[in-house]
Amino acid sequence: MDSEDDGDDELNVIEEFFQHSIRSDIPEQFKTYVEHFQRFLSQQTITYIQYCLLRIPFLLAYDYLFTDQFSSLINSFLKYSIDIIDKEHRILFKPVTYILKSYFFEYLIYLNVILSLPVLGFILLILLLLCTNRRLVVFYSYIISLLAIYLNYQIVRLSKFQINMFGIQLIFSLIYIQMINVRSHLNTYKIEKRLCQLSPLLFLFTRYLFSLKLNTYIIHLYYFLWICVHLFELVISQQETIFYIIRIRFLHELISLYENFGIQTLINSLQQRIDFVTLLKIFWLTKIIISPLGLRQMYTIPFVVNTTINMDALDNNITLDYNETFAKTIYFTLLYYGTETTFTLISLACLVSYGMKIISHCLFRRLCLWSDDVEQIGAVFGIMFFLLLFQSNLTRLDLNRRHIPLLKAFSLIIIALFHLLHTILEPELLKVAMQMMTVKMAFDQTDEYSEENMENNKKRSMLKLYFSRKFFRSFHHRHIYTCLSILFIIISYTTVLWNLTSISTWLLAVTAFSLELIVRLLASLAQYTLYVLDAYRCLSNADSFDEYIFRIKAITSCCEFILGIFLLCNGFYILCFEARGALRAFMLAIHAHLNIIKNFRRGWQILRNRRSAWDNVNHLPLATEEQIQNYNDICSICHNILTIGNTCITPCSHLFHQKCLQKAFYATLNCALCLRPIIVNEKNGQQQ
Repeated sequence: MDSEDDGDDELNVIEEFFQHSIRSDIPEQFKTYVEHFQRFLSQQTITYIQYCLLRIPFLLAYDYLFTDQFSSLINSFLKYSIDIIDKEHRILFKPVTYILKSYFFEYLIYLNVILSLPVLGFILLILLLLCTNRRLVVFYSYIISLLAIYLNYQIVRLSKFQINMFGIQLIFSLIYIQMINVRSHLNTYKIEKRLCQLSPLLFLFTRYLFSLKLNTYIIHLYYFLWICVHLFELVISQQETIFYIIRIRFLHELISLYENFGIQTLINSLQQRIDFVTLLKIFWLTKIIISPLGLRQMYTIPFVVNTTINMDALDNNITLDYNETFAKTIYFTLLYYGTETTFTLISLACLVSYGMKIISHCLFRRLCLWSDDVEQIGAVFGIMFFLLLFQSNLTRLDLNRRHIPLLKAFSLIIIALFHLLHTILEPELLKVAMQMMTVKMAFDQTDEYSEENMENNKKRSMLKLYFSRKFFRSFHHRHIYTCLSILFIIISYTTVLWNLTSISTWLLAVTAFSLELIVRLLASLAQYTLYVLDAYRCLSNADSFDEYIFRIKAITSCCEFILGIFLLCNGFYILCFEARGALRAFMLAIHAHLNIIKNFRRGWQILRNRRSAWDNVNHLPLATEEQIQNYNDICSICHNILTIGNTCITPCSHLFHQKCLQKAFYATLNCALCLRPIIVNEKNGQQQ
């Protein structure tokens, strides 16, 4: 046995030796930078970063179409064209000059800059965002190659021979070679490579070996040939993509998707393929970071002005007095680039939407109020935030006043968040009250609440019951605490606004929104208190419980209606005297339709239904004691015993309480048991 074990050990040693020798013969593969970088970030994260980096420049370029610099660039180009035409002094160019200088042409250019260019740019932006990463890398390689050719040309044409210029030209040549290595190699690859390698030598020989005129001719011819070869490679290698763009196939695909499945499916499909919302958020952060670092020049510098230095020679102290500090410099820079264009405002709204979504998710989950409606909170608040900023014409305001609409929009969004919280909280609060009421009704059947105890409870002072520990324990619930917290926060917030700001139309609007929320919160707490009182049988008239609930809702609706009319008048005043705009007028029309007209119609219909229901019940005859005894049953609506004086009989010979039948008439005029229609002739008060 020992000999066999020794033989196995020798075999294992031999196998390990051969495996080690085989591994040593295999050359080690060097890891790329990406593989080393994966130690810190996952492959999915690196891919997503690459996806965003390849697409953010397109968003920056599209945003440039909305800037004032682009408009001034178009105007400068037109003036330059007109000046060149005027210098020719030819008769054929005079009509062209007249057209270019006409008001109609300027208005046409303005419409194209405002409407046509953004629309066409957006279509091109969608096309570029839908491209794969490989296609975008190839696209960037062509752009950088053309830029390297242009810079090489400028160095050869304008500068004198210097060592540093020669080195810069070599760097551009290396960049060009690296870009053509990224693409697939065609027959033109060697020609492009030789042209790139010879460009620094051309800079050296043509400067001293030829005359100035011949030198200029050779340089132009050389770079023209280089560009033609480059474009020829582009056409040959990307001919399928070019034909795809020319035929606008992708646009036909999107139109067919819209016609077959609708706009919602089209938007969801584009969102899944592009993830446009996330790109907009990253674009806004990129713009406020990259643009101030020199990518674009700010024509108007609103910070760091009137810097003064005071020196005190006696104390040898140097004091620096700045009108604008470094913090204000950063603040104004972020404010300028973060609210520069309408497209930037859309990106900022997406970022605010994401923040509100996170806050609302944490808040509603912590309060155990999660529902499917919470998923849409971010989108709703994002649209609301953008509309508030857009109607205030934020991009046209002075830089030192742009923070005012932003603060106003954020304050309204905070109140809107509390409104939504109360909308979801109110049903849950009433559900808790109903559960507590059901539990109390179940305990009423025990010996604790026998008839004798009930008589004793009636004799006791109601004041002691109201301040008893058991009564207060009914209000010990997180939903009650949430309502009270919202009430306290809204009152404090409105008080602070009135103390910090002067009276204005915006302050009145915020106060009206706050008062509406306060009325709703008080109504919810009042309804919950009624349920608690009814559960403890503290109401003097238990049959009037529904009437109390109706009165609370009626008072709440009246207050909301009055506040809605006040907001409409306030908005109409702003539209006429402060800030005009079609969007503001449209929003006022929506507010008048939804919050005033529809609420008035619904309230009037409810009031008419209640009156007609009570009139119909009053026209029904009351049941006699003999009819109740012969019926020998309970009320099928409330499941309580029928008594004389409040029991009516229907034409189908069914007996109900008057209050119960009145509630049933709110929904239908049919019998609650046999579903036969109950028709009352109001002229003679007889049943038919």
